[in-house]
Parts: sequence; structure tokens; C-alpha cells
Amino acid sequence: MTAPAPRPPKRMAASAMTLSEIAGEESLQGTRMQAGPILDLMDVVGGRTAALHAEGPVVTLSFDRVDLAEPVLHGDLIRLDGRISYMGRSSMMIELEVFRQDLMTREDLPMQRSYVTMVAIDGQGRPNRNIPPLAIDTPEERAVHDRAVRHKASMDAWQRMQEESRGKTFRLDEVQEPFNADKREFLTPDETAITVRRVFLPRNTNLLGTIFGGDLLLWMDRVATYCARRFARNRNMVTLAMNRIVFEQPIFTTDLVEMTARVVYVRHYTLEVEIDVWLSRRDGSRIHSHNGYFTVLNYDEIGLKRPLLTGLKLSESDPDGLRRFQQAKNRYHFWKQQQSP
Repeated sequence: MTAPAPRPPKRMAASAMTLSEIAGEESLQGTRMQAGPILDLMDVVGGRTAALHAEGPVVTLSFDRVDLAEPVLHGDLIRLDGRISYMGRSSMMIELEVFRQDLMTREDLPMQRSYVTMVAIDGQGRPNRNIPPLAIDTPEERAVHDRAVRHKASMDAWQRMQEESRGKTFRLDEVQEPFNADKREFLTPDETAITVRRVFLPRNTNLLGTIFGGDLLLWMDRVATYCARRFARNRNMVTLAMNRIVFEQPIFTTDLVEMTARVVYVRHYTLEVEIDVWLSRRDGSRIHSHNGYFTVLNYDEIGLKRPLLTGLKLSESDPDGLRRFQQAKNRYHFWKQQQSP
């Protein structure tokens, strides 16, 4: 079979798009929103941008670090700008910028910049390598591309850090931190775990019949927040950040999706929830889909940060709990270092 002719390059502006939405519920106007709906909208913008560039169907491959420290309130007008910033053979990295309109100044205030990677798919559901390359000519295009290159290098370093600690055994004295040790009560990591199971409906599927990444992220955020609230005995908790998520498997409406969430790291005001996702298929197989990491803030009824009173009971007899704690601590310090000027 003759290979298709190479496609001509396309400019970033050809597929760049903006979506704006009045967020949340009218009845909850002025209260802080959870992260899930914002993540869902980010997936929509990323997918639309990639599909415009590829001129065909795409699926979500990964979400990188998403910081949501700036609150979004129910009733806020938010704007999301998406543009292709980096290309692989069939993959496209989309730079997403989120803005919130301030009612007093009537200005759009920048909230965060993050990246989602989409993969172009052909008619058989395989990666489509015949997509247009990215034209980079102007100083602005070069700046966008250079940011993406630096971000990709950071993600590669993050992945190496994760892999290096995966098979290691850690001692309690090298893992423990005062933030966790100086609490009033303690739960073992297993005691923090919750498991939820569901099937998705056809309304949650894309053109290929697989579940939208945004719908998965919306559900994962709900599960992570519930796990955190149960641990802290406090309903006033909200996601501050979602760490890198790579979707290893397509998810279908025929799959039973199982999520197990557990608290793996505790600091003074925040904790990290790790979510492990498995799929049960109709043929009886059970396969791993992906992991996710959510940093959740504890606060009080008037919106002020509230110290966590519950810690993790770590033990040498639970090497898995020690490893998860150390990995989460590594993730925390990695991102702190990335934020340093």
C-alpha cells in the first residue's frame, strides 16, 4: 500500500480555540467550586484543539500537572485558551491557559497554564501518523514551543523520579516527617482507602466509543475529595492540584471501572490522595488503566486554611505504605522546586 503524502504544516493559530463558560451552579453562587468541572472543560478544549489540527478524531493520552490554587467560584465566568505547542508523530501537546473574570475590575485574570497530550486516531483506532506538522515561524510561536519543550523535559524528569523509587524499600526514619508525626489521631494507609465501582453510559463516549478523559477526571476528583474528607472528618476540602495522569487503556461502556483511593501523604494543611484505576472487561480480564494523584486542601467554614488533625500511621511492617509516602513526598518537593524562580 502506498504511504499517504505528507501533510503541509499548519500554524498554531489555525487550530487555536477559546471556550468560555459561566461555571458551576446558580444556587451555589459565590462558593468555591471543586476541580472536576474545570478539568472536564480543559479536556474538551484540548480535544477540540487537537482535532482541529489533525482534522480527525483524537483521544486523551495524558494530563500533566494542573494547579488550582486560585479558587473558582460558582457563577464565575471562566475562559480557556488552547493551542498546539509541541508535536510528536501522532501526538499533540496542547497548552491550556485558564482565566477567571473579576467582577470588580471586569478583567480576565490568569489562573494557570497546563498541558494535555492528545493522540490522533485513524479509522481502525490506531495512532494516525499522517497529521500536519507544526509551523513555528513567529517569535510568539517560538516562545510557546520553547515553553512546551521545557515542560516536556520537566515531565521526563518527573517520570524518571517515579520509576527510580518504584522498586525501592524505605525505612521509617528516612520517610517520616514532622507534618505527619505531630497529629492527634492516626490511620494506617489501608484504613484510609475507599473503593468505588461504576459503568459509564453512552452519553460519556466520544466518536470512537471510548469514555471522555474529562468525564474520568471529573469522577476521579469527586472520589479523591471524598477520600480526603473522610480522612479529615471535614466536608470543607477542595483539590489544589492534580498530578500527571497517563491513560494507559481505552475505557468502554462495557467495562466495569474500579477506583481505589487512599491517602498517601499528609502535611500541615494539605494531603495527597492516590487513585488506582482498574478495568474489568466482558471477557473476564482485569487490567490496569491509570493512576492519579490529587493534592487536597483542608479549610474551615469561612474559607481559611485549617490544620489537619489526622496523620498516617506508618510502619516498617507496611513497606508499601512507606514507599507510597516517600513517592508522594518526592512529588511534592519536585513541584516546589519547579515553582522556584
